[in-house]
Amino acid sequence: MAVKEPSIIASPNRALALTVGTLLVIWGVLGFFFAGDGGHAFFGDSGGMLWNAFQVNPALAFLWTILAAALFIVGLGNTIGSRNVNLLVGVVLIVLAAYGFVFVNTSANVFALNTTDNVFNAIVGVVLLLTALGADKQNIRALRASATA
Repeated sequence: MAVKEPSIIASPNRALALTVGTLLVIWGVLGFFFAGDGGHAFFGDSGGMLWNAFQVNPALAFLWTILAAALFIVGLGNTIGSRNVNLLVGVVLIVLAAYGFVFVNTSANVFALNTTDNVFNAIVGVVLLLTALGADKQNIRALRASATA
């Protein structure tokens, strides 16, 4: 008997992928508008201010938009893909936050990260990582068993 793919509501990984994808696409698209103010370099240590809190340059806005696209694609797809991409994007955001904390206020800060960006990336990355590692275990086990049967 084939196991049916859980719905977006029944799969925490799919739901979170779509939720975080929505959040990141808003930040990314708006970031392009605010990063364009003042002619900031694509990879530069300065950028425009989004909501007077997040400092963004075109590279960071592009990264957030690419991550959002990946999350949307798998969130609308399947649970196993959502889990894997949530894990990957979570790691990327945690690494980005660590990079930002280390290189803030230096010329190596090519994503124009400030403390607000770093905290945002760290929180979202940890939530994605914990959900990928802890949720949907029963759903994924059933889907894998069905695929091998």
